[in-house]
Amino acid sequence: MRVLIACGGTGGHIFPGLSLAQELQARGINEVLLLGTDHPLEVKLFGSFGLPYRLMPVAKLSANPVKFLRFLVSFLRACLRSAKLLFEYKPDIVVGFGGYASFPICKFAALMGKPLFLHEQNCEAGLANRILALLARRVAVSFKETQKAFGRKAVFTGNPIRKRLLTAKREEALKLYKLSPDKFTVLVLGGSQGSQRINTIVGDMLGILSEEEKKQISIIHIAGMKNIDDVRKKYERIGKFPSPLSSPQGGEGRVRGEKNSGIDACVYDFVEDIGAAYAAADLIVSRAGATALFEIAALGIPSIMIPYRFACGHQYHNAAALERVGGTIVMDEVGLTPTALKEKIFELRNDRARLDRLSECAKKFAVPDAASRLADLIIGQK
Repeated sequence: MRVLIACGGTGGHIFPGLSLAQELQARGINEVLLLGTDHPLEVKLFGSFGLPYRLMPVAKLSANPVKFLRFLVSFLRACLRSAKLLFEYKPDIVVGFGGYASFPICKFAALMGKPLFLHEQNCEAGLANRILALLARRVAVSFKETQKAFGRKAVFTGNPIRKRLLTAKREEALKLYKLSPDKFTVLVLGGSQGSQRINTIVGDMLGILSEEEKKQISIIHIAGMKNIDDVRKKYERIGKFPSPLSSPQGGEGRVRGEKNSGIDACVYDFVEDIGAAYAAADLIVSRAGATALFEIAALGIPSIMIPYRFACGHQYHNAAALERVGGTIVMDEVGLTPTALKEKIFELRNDRARLDRLSECAKKFAVPDAASRLADLIIGQK
């Protein structure tokens, strides 16, 4: 059986696709081809997983007239390349993970009579999947609330997560990052591309920490490729750091305070093996992309979600679903101040019972076998 998985665009689409590919290979289905865009992050991720892949550049849809024209040209090229790839690879099944990058190949696959399956990561269904659902056999959904958007075609599977995330150990992770087990470790995430807003709030929060507060916490901050230099400078300026030490992820990423300067932090643009960062964390401050949300829930890590308010507000609906069951605390980025975030972090640090409740509720919400459920659906319906 040949399976083509279209999962490019952002990490939120890529990682579930990679998880499904690994699940299929574990079942002896070795002819799996991944399809993504030419974004540098995708090239890096596909290569690191050792799975065969093809790249198909597609410009993002935009309301700007010039950018829209660029999108149109790019989209037409992608359509032609999609048809060519389908004729060459001859997949038995095509699986799309949503987003603009998956649309051309999924559309042509269905028109050519290929069995098409979709996976919707977000609580609020995206435009590409809503259109493609008309041509699909089944639509797997991450959130139970999303089933109504796809009617009888919907199947609840959860959001596939990487299995290796579940095996990382806290003690080993703290040693890897050279962090003290006696400090409260906060992991800051802004999604696969980083979040300028979260970077700014956390960076400004550093400046209002007392010397005693600096001694109580450690921070692992994944800032994104665009903002890494500005974020690292804030840590260096606030903590009077020496030159960064070598990073456990390769390259430079760690900044550690001089004696009596207080804060202990590790700052990166992107962390490939996020499992160790998760394992080290007592609390996560994160955007609310579906993939990160389900990974955090599966590991039962207490979290503060700061949803991205744009992109149709899908992150808000993701976070709200987890908050309703008591599995996270949602803070709206509109009006959020460094002081408010600092107070919430230390409030949780000092309330072990509440951290335990957040962890327990998040685990109940999680679907750790989502990749297996999705594979069952695809193979069973074939």
